[in-house]
Amino acid sequence: MKFSNDNRRLTFMSLFLATALVASNNVHAQYDDLSDAEDALSNSDALEMDQIDIDGKLSPSELLKRRREKLEERNKLMVEKKIEDIRVKQELALTNKLQGAFNNSLNNLNEDKVQVVQAAPVAPAPVAPAPIVETKIVEVPVEPVKEVKNSKIIPQLGTSTIKGDRIDLESNLTIGVSAETMVMPQVAVGLALGYASLDLTDVANDFVSGGYGSYNTGYYGVYGSGRKMSLGKFSVEANGKFFFTEESRIKPYAGLGVALNRSTLKYEDTTSYYTNGVNFGNEGISSTAFSAMAKLGAEFDFNNTVGLNLDLSYAKNLSSGISKSAQTVSTNPDQGRLENITKEIENGDVTSIQAGLVIKF
Repeated sequence: MKFSNDNRRLTFMSLFLATALVASNNVHAQYDDLSDAEDALSNSDALEMDQIDIDGKLSPSELLKRRREKLEERNKLMVEKKIEDIRVKQELALTNKLQGAFNNSLNNLNEDKVQVVQAAPVAPAPVAPAPIVETKIVEVPVEPVKEVKNSKIIPQLGTSTIKGDRIDLESNLTIGVSAETMVMPQVAVGLALGYASLDLTDVANDFVSGGYGSYNTGYYGVYGSGRKMSLGKFSVEANGKFFFTEESRIKPYAGLGVALNRSTLKYEDTTSYYTNGVNFGNEGISSTAFSAMAKLGAEFDFNNTVGLNLDLSYAKNLSSGISKSAQTVSTNPDQGRLENITKEIENGDVTSIQAGLVIKF
């Protein structure tokens, strides 16, 4: 019986020791696993882990899971990098092939040869030869710039007639010169100098036809049937012209002007004759008057420098240098005759036609 109790104790102690040994082994195993996990995490080949607070330590399985995830992420990055390296090498190889094919095509074009090149994996687009652009220089004719000459000198020759109630006279050749300048494209202003002369014979002298008694016989014997006269008129004129055209060779115009006229009328025969207290032979009279005029004419351009001018004018005196006709001839009948004729001339209508050479500058 006693023996049995000892066996029971021995058996219980054996089981207790066995259980303690198993528990000790499990504890050591768990400790070893934790140590291995910590060693792996601290190893230089492992990925860095987030720092864990002391109060929040992860279990070994969580640590291993995180390590595995880091390893998978690193492996994915390495695989992607490897694939990218392979693609870069392929692109470089394809680029080199295309560059070689393009160089061969340029060489064939330069040598006027056609060469068949094996197509690359991706056929390059056909390269067309660069178009040849031919440059032509077109000369546009430039019209010469026409020199504008605004000033002109016009020497003139012409004739004039004087008509009044009791006179109808025609002058000798008149001469003149005018200077003009264009103040606008179609407007000119100018100054002119002119001289006109005429010769006439006084056939209406009462001293020849009778009426003055003893004058007739002696007067006729000295001066004949009519005593000759001469008229000289010098004029200074200011005028303006409007040209109806601007660029044509023929330029018609109309104009207005004013003039200062100085005229002298005298007898040509200055033979002295004295009778009844009257001394004949030195008679003459001068007069100054203002006149206004209207003009019509045209200029004909031969070129840009020389042309022809035709001018028709009508003038009428605005004043007279003779206050009235001589009413008495007792002092000298021929002097009174000159005054009356001068008055008739100043009251008459003067028509002139002139032609001139236009010189532009």
